[in-house]
Amino acid sequence: MSELRLSLDGEEGAEKSASADMLYMSRRALRNISASVLNMTHLKSLYLEGNEISSLPERFFSSLSSLVWLDVRNNRLTGLPASIGQHRCLKTLLLEGNPISALPPELGHVITLKALSLRKCPLTFPPQDVVGRGLPAILHYLRASQLGEEFPVVEKLRLSELDQSEEDEPEIRRFQELRRRMIQMERAELGSAGDGGTRTPGFRSCRAGSHHET
Repeated sequence: MSELRLSLDGEEGAEKSASADMLYMSRRALRNISASVLNMTHLKSLYLEGNEISSLPERFFSSLSSLVWLDVRNNRLTGLPASIGQHRCLKTLLLEGNPISALPPELGHVITLKALSLRKCPLTFPPQDVVGRGLPAILHYLRASQLGEEFPVVEKLRLSELDQSEEDEPEIRRFQELRRRMIQMERAELGSAGDGGTRTPGFRSCRAGSHHET
């Protein structure tokens, strides 16, 4: 998998590297997504964690139709465009740490989705009892809401967004590794807080997702 690391003023470089399938633009104080990024139609992995993005363009998911992994943790997103429902490749969606109160019902039609991180998102739709049941319950709820159906009371599911038949896929292994690292960071910070609040050098606040963390 080829990689592209793009600077803030690298518009020309982005256009020239439109065939790259992985783009890192995390922690760059970005407030919006440029047209040059939307033109990179072959992107499979996009990292936008830790920026100041408040919304995704309506054509974001239709333009990036090959996207498999999207990391938009710790931005200012209040929602997602309805066009996400037409996406047929997205497997991992990291939304943690955004002020999102409602997921779009259209998300329920993203049948490829295997991993979803929602920690520190003040969700009211779906309600928290549904969110706590995991990804299959969330997607079912969103689909049912579009059809005007009531969501059935079901036994609480194991907190996992992974289809076990897919667990050997590279994207799932990456998600699991991300979860492991963030748990280690969180434990280290809790330990340092217990020693008088001194923070362990090299660790920042734990902000990443685990198996559909709620």
